[in-house]
Amino acid sequence: FTYPADVMITSHWAVSMKRKLDEGKFGKQLTFLMVSFDYFSTLLNWLAHAKLHAESLMENLLVMCLDEKCEIILSKKGIVSFLVKPEDVVKQYVVSKRGYKSYDGIVTARLTVLRLLNYWGYDVLEMDIDATVMNDIQPILIHFKDSDIISSAVNSPDCAPRVTYDAWGFCLCMGVILIKSNPRTDQMWQLMGGSPATKVGCDQTRFNMFLMSLNLTWSTSDDKNFTQYRKGVSADNSITITALPENVVCRFHCDFSNPSSYYVCHPYIVKKEGDAKETQLSRKGVWMVNDTWMETLDTVQSTTEWLRDISV
Repeated sequence: FTYPADVMITSHWAVSMKRKLDEGKFGKQLTFLMVSFDYFSTLLNWLAHAKLHAESLMENLLVMCLDEKCEIILSKKGIVSFLVKPEDVVKQYVVSKRGYKSYDGIVTARLTVLRLLNYWGYDVLEMDIDATVMNDIQPILIHFKDSDIISSAVNSPDCAPRVTYDAWGFCLCMGVILIKSNPRTDQMWQLMGGSPATKVGCDQTRFNMFLMSLNLTWSTSDDKNFTQYRKGVSADNSITITALPENVVCRFHCDFSNPSSYYVCHPYIVKKEGDAKETQLSRKGVWMVNDTWMETLDTVQSTTEWLRDISV
């Protein structure tokens, strides 16, 4: 569903991204976000919460921009970003006559960039920008150090794909997922690229469907720190996955009377409501951005100064 790795690695966006990674002297683990200007205020909300609650996630932050405007703004604020046009990554990328870009194509491009970052040796914590950081999740990721993949689990029949929920009782969510760079995930990516299970759908559908093809065996465990986390092992022992419970990362069953009880609050946005993400996040009590944030976009300032100026 994407161009071959040897083609992508020489493309202008990949060369630019690799140069910025080298110049930035990033550590082993990256925090990876994606944004377009339509949702820029939601990115600001993520940044403000991360700065306040989990600054470790800001230390190796990389942002994939879908338009030049975002990249220009972030460069002024000292945040490493790079421009990617999904049509340069995804084969048969569709733009409708009304100009709407394919959501499946956009998130598939994100998945492909994640794969490339793994290829270059980085462990990648990918997060949706509406997955609001309430506490530092890094200790949990370290706790499950033996897992190749650590992901939030969604315990709802409304999760995608439904067939995964029917088989496992949950889906793995791409909104909060760590994929490590090692020989096992390298093999996974190679198999995934040619798997019939990954031919259609968004990144989450493709990823879950592929993992189902590995015939994972899941067990539920408790330890002194965490309850009801799930561990999945493929039939050939080639991959190990930890699925975090919803008391760590909430999705469909968030308790908004106490959102700070979670490590990440990732509320399901009811699309039929038709209003902006920030309005719905504000209703749920997890919004930190003031009404004057647009006035800060053209100034050159440090990330810390910027987030101080835009926060309520």
